[in-house]
Amino acid sequence: MTSDRRRAQLASAALAELARGGYEALSLEAVAGRAGVTRNLLYHYFPRGRIDLLHAAVERAGQELTDDWSLDETVPLPQRLAQNFARMADHAAAPSDAWVARRFGAASGDPEVRAVHDRYLRRVVDAIAANNLGTADVPPLVRASLEAYLSFAEALLDRMRESRLPREQVVGVLAEILAATTRAARA
Repeated sequence: MTSDRRRAQLASAALAELARGGYEALSLEAVAGRAGVTRNLLYHYFPRGRIDLLHAAVERAGQELTDDWSLDETVPLPQRLAQNFARMADHAAAPSDAWVARRFGAASGDPEVRAVHDRYLRRVVDAIAANNLGTADVPPLVRASLEAYLSFAEALLDRMRESRLPREQVVGVLAEILAATTRAARA
């Protein structure tokens, strides 16, 4: 296995452990066991141990949540939005390990974990801005508005799962609020 593939495998194992039981469950033994490797091998890839595993898990979560976003301008905007909302709803509905771990990253007090989370947030906001405004280079008020929208969207998607709200209606509400947010932010 290449070094990059091994690191990705270990980050995925850390992601699964983080999602299963939070930072407390993110032990070197648990991650090593899940990945079928030794603790020493984990230290080779993550020299600071548990904290490096946390960073890798939150980074992996951000990748899983954003790597397949539809940004293709040749695809009509309503279709791109539908695809992206469906991906978010799928992650929230399960919830996926990536969804749960991202929430840990958002709540972390560790500056390095927050930096990983903030990179994810920028990627999502950039994607929303590019799809809805034609550019990711938006003024600070627009960026702040889209970040606030994203917080609302995540909370509503969590509520959808917890309260068994109708998915299509929730996605419809999110689409309408996004349209209103981008209209207001542009004005």
